[in-house]
Amino acid sequence: MEAQGHILIRRKAKNGIDGTNGEPGKNGLQGCILRQSEWAKGIEYRNDEALTSGTRYLDIAIVTTGANTFNAYKCLKTHTSSDSIPVTNTTYWQKFNSLVPVYTPLIMAQNAILRFMQGNQLLIMKGDNKTVAAGLVGGDYPLWVGATTPTDAPYKVSIAGKLYAAGAVISGDSTFEGTLKGVSGSFTRLNCVNAAGDAVGGISFGSDGRMWFDGDMYHQGTKDNRSLRFYTSDLWCRGVFGARERSIMVVYGSYAYVYTKGADKTGTYIPLTSGTSSANETYYTVPCYSPRYDYNGETSGFPVDTVIFRITSNVTYRYLLSLAVTQRIFVVNANDNYNNVQIYANGTKQTLNGGSMHHCMQLVNFMYPSPNSDWLGRGLMFGASNDNDWKRL
Repeated sequence: MEAQGHILIRRKAKNGIDGTNGEPGKNGLQGCILRQSEWAKGIEYRNDEALTSGTRYLDIAIVTTGANTFNAYKCLKTHTSSDSIPVTNTTYWQKFNSLVPVYTPLIMAQNAILRFMQGNQLLIMKGDNKTVAAGLVGGDYPLWVGATTPTDAPYKVSIAGKLYAAGAVISGDSTFEGTLKGVSGSFTRLNCVNAAGDAVGGISFGSDGRMWFDGDMYHQGTKDNRSLRFYTSDLWCRGVFGARERSIMVVYGSYAYVYTKGADKTGTYIPLTSGTSSANETYYTVPCYSPRYDYNGETSGFPVDTVIFRITSNVTYRYLLSLAVTQRIFVVNANDNYNNVQIYANGTKQTLNGGSMHHCMQLVNFMYPSPNSDWLGRGLMFGASNDNDWKRL
């Protein structure tokens, strides 16, 4: 409508808009997922900006150019990196501005991703923002967990690769190379393996406290100019039991030599303790276990099973054998020239003729009637014997 003077002229508008709200437009494409990494050969780098569906990636390659500087490159075409397609190839890469370090004492960011970071110390705090849960530091222990400092941490790793952990729990198959040192531990089985790693024996540990050995046991070698010893309390043998040598003591009158290292080695000298019988006769006690260990500790724990009398004079010697109950020994008069060895047995003296060998045993707890308590040699019983003669008449 136009006004010309006092005349009002009406005109009809064309293509007008009624002012109502329009319809919602279509959703746009989801943006590409940005991936940053150091450039390396043999990696597929992607640029999915041209794709219109599915998950789309856009790769950024970082190249170190100096101690504190880096270059960033945007992938232009999806490809697999190689020497022929370096980041300087502008067909595949577009260079960004150089990246320079930012120096700040504090970074506060939610869900931050730090690609490159360098510092003297990094502390990981608990939710209270006061307690240190773990740390990284440029020191002797670059990684620790559970304390403010590595010194107090129950878990830490040294710069040399040593792992210190309190109460570690390791599950699954594990391999330990080198020397394994421990103070104590518990096992259900230890396997003995050959060079190929096959189990050829082992030790099993039962819930009843028993140990089961699957394989031969060797305890051989020498120490201190003697064979190695196996000390035990009770030994129950279900199969063949044998010994190459006997545990011997050689008596020379009022003293003896105990052969703790074997008959082919030098014996240990011990003096025999003397006593006087009710008949006013001197006798000597022959201890058949740990003989005079108070005089020489070398004999401690040594069980005598053979006593050899080798008296070169014609003087008669009387002896009291000191045996544990059920202990048995062989006694031998190795001098065929004299019948001068007497042994007390239940208050009487048994003569051990020259060249004779006797088997005797201590049975005081099982004898009936019980021998008198004041008898010398109480409980000693003699068995089979033989008198060997080899002297020249």
